[in-house]
Amino acid sequence: MAEAGIEATINRWDEPLALGAVDPHDSLSHPAGVSDAQAESATHVDPDQFIDFLIPNWFGGECAGSTKANPFPLPDAYVAAQQRKQKSWVEIKKLIKEAPLDDSRKREVSSALHVYFRDWLCATGNIRQLYCLQND
Repeated sequence: MAEAGIEATINRWDEPLALGAVDPHDSLSHPAGVSDAQAESATHVDPDQFIDFLIPNWFGGECAGSTKANPFPLPDAYVAAQQRKQKSWVEIKKLIKEAPLDDSRKREVSSALHVYFRDWLCATGNIRQLYCLQND
């Protein structure tokens, strides 16, 4: 961080800085269902709508320096929301794993989850981001 001139002790997580114009035709900044006016300005995300994401390292190789933790901590409300979601996810996973289902029913549940996930990706516009990652 120091090499890049970034002061890791200053946390401006909730102070967005506009770095340039937004292209209304850019699918990443304008996901499906979001109007130009909505996408032009930064807004605070409700803690319950905040989600984690990981950027996969498909090309292998080591990154210089540590990238295991975010040097800019999240506000408490967002940390609490993350913990609630994680707890819920663990409980759902446990219920599915312990469900008394035969193999064919397990396949049906797995297939249904995949369908719902894909529907969510399409409905939110997040599928475009996966296509962009795939084409890189």
